[in-house]
Amino acid sequence: MDRIIAGRFHTQDHAEAVAAIIGQYVPATDICIFYNSPPGQHDVLASGGDENHDPGTEGAGKSAAGTALAAGLAAGAIGSLGGPVAALVAAGAGAYVGSLAGALDELGNRDEVAGAPDRRPAGVMVSVHIANPADEQRVVASLRAEGAADIEHADGEWSAGDWSDFNPVKAPRLVAKSSN
Repeated sequence: MDRIIAGRFHTQDHAEAVAAIIGQYVPATDICIFYNSPPGQHDVLASGGDENHDPGTEGAGKSAAGTALAAGLAAGAIGSLGGPVAALVAAGAGAYVGSLAGALDELGNRDEVAGAPDRRPAGVMVSVHIANPADEQRVVASLRAEGAADIEHADGEWSAGDWSDFNPVKAPRLVAKSSN
């Protein structure tokens, strides 16, 4: 395994400028620039994308079903006062509105999902193979000084000037911010 340090930037021009700075003390074959797509767009699955469902939708189905049942029963009971047709219409409308309310109520409640993985944001990545351990802190300092949005470290495969086993859906291991 090779030691790799990477930083994320918002533009290609900025990433290239930072790579040129790092290239003053690290060989060009140890620097790679690439674009990391937004989460969900990595085409990892056979059906496309990289997730089976949107991460913010966990629990929405259960919440929608429960609320639909309760709303349908309540509306049906109230509607029964108006006759069988009114009861069916009220139960259907209540179930629909209840399912919508239940689903919307649960969307985005990610705080309740234990151990939800961090997702690597989109951006232009400057990755650096650390062939000389003495260069690691200098690379981190350069990335930090040049405004990298995130700086991460990884143990991976570096081959022919490229981080060959980069996994876009794996949570990054961020380098701790300095305390100065």
